[in-house]
Amino acid sequence: MDLSELDFENVGSWPTQYRVACIAFICALLSGAFFYYVTLPLLDDLEQIEAQEVVLKNEFKVKAALSSNLEEYRVQIADIKVIFEGLLHKLPSNAEVASLLDDISFIGADSGLQFKSINWGAIKEEELSTEVPISIQIVGRYQELGQFAADIAALPRIVILDNLTLTKGQQDLMTLNVIAKTYRYKESLK
Repeated sequence: MDLSELDFENVGSWPTQYRVACIAFICALLSGAFFYYVTLPLLDDLEQIEAQEVVLKNEFKVKAALSSNLEEYRVQIADIKVIFEGLLHKLPSNAEVASLLDDISFIGADSGLQFKSINWGAIKEEELSTEVPISIQIVGRYQELGQFAADIAALPRIVILDNLTLTKGQQDLMTLNVIAKTYRYKESLK
């Protein structure tokens, strides 16, 4: 029998080999459509979920490592808070900034230095602190200037000597121009 002789309205009367071929063709067509429209999108979703699984596993590993050291981190944070509080106490309060000028004058006089000028600079507001500069010009011998710097460093409050300019004067005297900077912690952030 030839394919052109087949009656498509009466498929049941077809010879067995043609019926099997037609059923196989229809099954292949349905399988292809099912794979293309149902399975492929699910495979794409599966790839995305597997990639997300890898990311989540890595996040879990990081968080597990952090949580396993949680007590150590808490101890470190407590230690850091103690150190921070100690450093805050080394910063002068508003009242102590004014007395700092007296301390610097006393240290200079005690070291045998002569003050040409000592003036407040422009206060500079930072995010966490306020910078308070003091412009100083002093005259003395090299050893006296060194002792002055050492005594300033030994103050119980933080004072930084910045922008040092040393010029040679008459005899063995030198002139030191320096900006002594101290910082006040902004109380509103405590």
